Amino acid sequence: MVSGISRALPRVFATALVGVTALFMLTIPAEAQTEEEKERLEELKEERDQARAEKAAQAVKVDTATASFDEVAQALDDINALVDLQETRLAEAEQSVRSAEAQVRQAELREAEIEAEVAVLQSDVRDLAVASFTGETGANGQDLTALLLSDDPTEAARRRSLVEFQTGSLGDGIDRLRSLVAEAEVLSEQRRKSAEAAILGRIEAEGRRAELDMAQQAQLDLVAAAESRLEARLAEAAVLAERDEAAAAKVRQQEEAIARRIRREAARKAAIAEAAKRDARPPVATPADITTVQGIQVHQSIASKVDQMLTAARNDGVDLGGWGFRDNIRQIELRRAHCGTTEYDIWDKPASLCRPPTARPGQSMHERGLAIDFTYNGGSMTSRSNPGFVWLANNASRWGFVNLPSEPWHWSTDGN
Repeated sequence: MVSGISRALPRVFATALVGVTALFMLTIPAEAQTEEEKERLEELKEERDQARAEKAAQAVKVDTATASFDEVAQALDDINALVDLQETRLAEAEQSVRSAEAQVRQAELREAEIEAEVAVLQSDVRDLAVASFTGETGANGQDLTALLLSDDPTEAARRRSLVEFQTGSLGDGIDRLRSLVAEAEVLSEQRRKSAEAAILGRIEAEGRRAELDMAQQAQLDLVAAAESRLEARLAEAAVLAERDEAAAAKVRQQEEAIARRIRREAARKAAIAEAAKRDARPPVATPADITTVQGIQVHQSIASKVDQMLTAARNDGVDLGGWGFRDNIRQIELRRAHCGTTEYDIWDKPASLCRPPTARPGQSMHERGLAIDFTYNGGSMTSRSNPGFVWLANNASRWGFVNLPSEPWHWSTDGN
């Protein structure tokens, strides 16, 4: 009976596989590669990926009931390799999305900083101008900042020289304004491109996820078929043992090799599922998710609880303050400085391999707005005997907060 698994993969094996897993990456440093070398490497990756896809396409056609041991073993190896590749491609696509979204957030934060600084500078320039021109205003009340930034070189120079003669600082303010305007224009373009990259990345990730789903379904079908063959062959070996123990032992040996492949893949899947369950946390927050509660920035989802807890503490004579949300942009910057600049360096390299060791972005509950480092009466809460800690230890659980035992000041919704 020929397996019908191949019907489940019309797209998986028709699509050229790109984005090879790091296990097959050549070790030539990126900065040492010429454009020609990079193009050649991409060609080699695509060739290897296509070869793997073709092998997997043949694997799903194997009739496990009648195929030889070598054919079944090879089919399992090929389909498992394809799933590994699809998982890697999906992970790479999702990392690209995260990177693009982080760049958008970084640009937005910097643009907000520029906007605030420009507002202050404009006010300062206006005050200087009024003082320097003894109350002069532009025609019809025209804004003096615009006059000082006039495109007319002669007029701009005259006005600037008058003001600088009196203040000595307006020129620097105008130069700074122009610099900020230029930076804002560059940031706006970068943000636009990053936003487009994030959109395209999400589309690509969805496609990768669909391909992975189909490959995994084919894998499940093949494993199920191999399981059926395993049971049938082992039953046959039990009967054969009565007549020819040596032949039965050979059958059992071969089928045990098949069983090891099935168990190994099952164990790997279980480990992945367990890790996902263990590491499951709310997504990293964005500034739009954050609100300020009595001076502490937290995620909107816990704002009312934090407000109630701080008020209850104050009513008991305990003055709690502290720090909550921290944008992961800073953590990304630290990873770039301490770990390297590639996607792997930033998001996946173990902290212990960085110099100095640096946590991966997204590992802190502060980045989710779900943790607070508390202070008591404005001072650090470094001891478990601190009155602030004592109050929290007795009361914080009422609002869903748990302490990280090694850090008396650190409280979060899950204790991490």
